[in-house]
Amino acid sequence: MKLFPGSLNREVMSTLMSLVFIVTVAVVPPSAVADAASHVSTAHTTAADPGAHESISAGSSRAECLTPDVESTSGLAYLQSIVNGFDTLTGTDVTCLSAYLDNAQTWWQWEHPWVTSSVDGYSSWVAQDSHVRQLVLETDLIPQSLKNVQDPMMWERACAAGHYDIYAKVLGQSLVAAGLQNSVIRLGSEMNGEWESDFIGTRVFEQKLWAKCFANEATGLRRAKGEHFLIDWNPNACAGSYTYRNFYPGNAYVNIMGIDLYDEDCLTPTTPVTFSKLASEPYGLSHFEAFARARGKPMSIPEWGLIESFGDDPGYISGVGSAFDTNDFAFESYFDLSRPDIGTLPLGPTTPLSLAAFLRWFSST
Repeated sequence: MKLFPGSLNREVMSTLMSLVFIVTVAVVPPSAVADAASHVSTAHTTAADPGAHESISAGSSRAECLTPDVESTSGLAYLQSIVNGFDTLTGTDVTCLSAYLDNAQTWWQWEHPWVTSSVDGYSSWVAQDSHVRQLVLETDLIPQSLKNVQDPMMWERACAAGHYDIYAKVLGQSLVAAGLQNSVIRLGSEMNGEWESDFIGTRVFEQKLWAKCFANEATGLRRAKGEHFLIDWNPNACAGSYTYRNFYPGNAYVNIMGIDLYDEDCLTPTTPVTFSKLASEPYGLSHFEAFARARGKPMSIPEWGLIESFGDDPGYISGVGSAFDTNDFAFESYFDLSRPDIGTLPLGPTTPLSLAAFLRWFSST
């Protein structure tokens, strides 16, 4: 099975992310950033919504989020140090953190995710400024024990019939009880990738069942008293030529439409390409923007980042920055990880040109 970076091999990722975040942020000498900046286009002069410090909304809030790298439970102090380091490096003001809940093996674990525990620091981080801070939570439609990529109808039929609605309500209640009632829920994200336990399936009638399942669970989440969740419908740009409308659940069940977009061409993944070519791929960013615009929904980029094999690529960073700055985006979350099993590349001393581009487009200072 071929895994694109957007998938991040969920089997591995869920194990890593279930523990907590670790971001290794190296301080780049100012001279290196200045030198790199001279190589980056100066077309953009004002950062997107600089200093706004707004929480994510179902509109053009353009919130700055972070997906940090975590290998062990370290608590609030360490988590805050990671955020501070990224903010210092990039001139941003991160107000939202991405986390992954897709490691649940049973329905009980699915209903009571690790992120609700104060031990890991996430709920405490949000509580420090709950009017602004949020979590962006990747949540599969089912626990791993129900995974059946070859025949997803085994669980899709049950979910579409409403048999899993109560689990979604309990999950919502767990998040509210932990003070995470304002979270963005990436429900069933990257559903068009065969690496996902809740893969939509290859046949249209399977995809229609998946959409009904999504609608049911979104409704279940919203039945939790005190919730203010934003539901993000979030395919991957590099995963199968499946028509979006076949598995889109309808506007009533979606607040934001997100697309995961890494610096890798879907058709020629071993060859570097321009951002223009990357965006124009079938079912890529340009196609997705048109699909979202036709439905009047704001967009997000919940996962994006450089690829280790291609290295420093300021054109990609500027491409994402330009799209984010000029279109209707609710938030973006840079995937700031570096490990051989994942293949993404964090911003830092090895990517001076990309860091300069990031500063130009996303810095709030």
